[in-house]
Amino acid sequence: MFVAAAAFAAVTFVVAYLAEDYLVGIRISDQLKSTNSVAVSMAPYLNSSNSKKMYELAEESSQKYGGRFLVLNKSGIVQVDSFSIMNGQKLAYKEVSDVLLGSGDTAYGFYEIDGSGDDTFYAVYYTAAIVYNSETIGAVLFSDDIQDVVDTTGDFVNILIIICGAACAVLLLISLVFSGYITRPINELKNVALSISKGNLRQRIRVTGKSEIAELANTFNTMSRQLENMDRQRSEFVSNASHELKTPLSSMKILTESLLYQDGVAESTYKEFLGDINKEIDRLNETITGLLTLAKTDSEAEALTLSKILLSELVYKSVTALRPIAKEKGITLTYNASSELEIECDALKVMQAVMNLIENAIKYTDTGGHVRVTLQKSGSNAAIVVKDNGCGIPEEEIPYLFARFYRVDKARARDTGGSGLGLHISRKIALLHGGSIAVKSEEGKGSVFTLYLPIRS
Repeated sequence: MFVAAAAFAAVTFVVAYLAEDYLVGIRISDQLKSTNSVAVSMAPYLNSSNSKKMYELAEESSQKYGGRFLVLNKSGIVQVDSFSIMNGQKLAYKEVSDVLLGSGDTAYGFYEIDGSGDDTFYAVYYTAAIVYNSETIGAVLFSDDIQDVVDTTGDFVNILIIICGAACAVLLLISLVFSGYITRPINELKNVALSISKGNLRQRIRVTGKSEIAELANTFNTMSRQLENMDRQRSEFVSNASHELKTPLSSMKILTESLLYQDGVAESTYKEFLGDINKEIDRLNETITGLLTLAKTDSEAEALTLSKILLSELVYKSVTALRPIAKEKGITLTYNASSELEIECDALKVMQAVMNLIENAIKYTDTGGHVRVTLQKSGSNAAIVVKDNGCGIPEEEIPYLFARFYRVDKARARDTGGSGLGLHISRKIALLHGGSIAVKSEEGKGSVFTLYLPIRS
């Protein structure tokens, strides 16, 4: 409303100023011509000092043009006054001096005149030189009321003010109507946000139309769904983590109680049970290590320790570290680097991701199988390919491979000691570096995992 009122006021001021200037300009132009015409007619009478003729012409001009006509000699003394009041008086107006002293042939000026009572009005004094034989011998002064122009402009301003006031009132009414329409979805958005902040993550906003508010509501709904999914994943994570920690503990408790409450247990049985307990401790330790690594990866998403390394050397170290495990299981582990690639990365995290992929391939490959690790360039990325001829992965299971604690064959995973966190951590590390992991697998024939890392940081 303030902006609208300021704009209307500015328009009113400018229009009124232009209108007044235009009307006054027309009036001055016309009356200067009239004054000059009377001065030309008055020249021979003033030169011959014919007062009678000068008065008759002044009175006739006053009746014709309105206003008051005075004839002045070269000294500025009034010779004839159409109102017969100022005869013999000397006028010292600037307009008179301008024409008598030769500054110009015509001049005019504005004056505020006191009327009857407390009323005042505006008048214009026009002067024109009386020239005879190329010599200025006097001047004609024509005074006329210009209050009608001032009044017309004032009336015009009043009409503009009324129109602008009406426009502001209509604008206010429209604003009140539409403000409710605009703020209603914003209030709904606020209420839903408050509800979500109290824990009700299933709240959604009803979206109608295609306005900016509707787009904001859609974005808010997307955020709400993501929060709900994150909360569900958190619950699932806590549940899965508790299960993964509880299972080996339960197994160890059963084995321990079996030893405690049985008499005369053979030494071989002790060794067998203690070996099983040792395996459960290893599995428990691996799960805890995986959880700690996962938590550290999540909390240090922007805390990578970057350095330039030869990727071929890093992969070689990973393969070398896992070769004894492959050899013990009777699996051939080979490595081939088609190019020397230097990248900027967090070497420890990338090595962990590579070892997770290779170790996973070894776990799910039977004795006599082979695991091939290849380093090659793929466009602007370095590709670390881990290929095995193991049991493979069913096609319907592939989309879930990188979920936390997910295992394709849970019974087999128990035997191999898998926690279901390795692939998730590897994918997380790849994403932190701006890379990705691709999977190709065929059940019964083996799998191919490819870790892509950008060559440029």
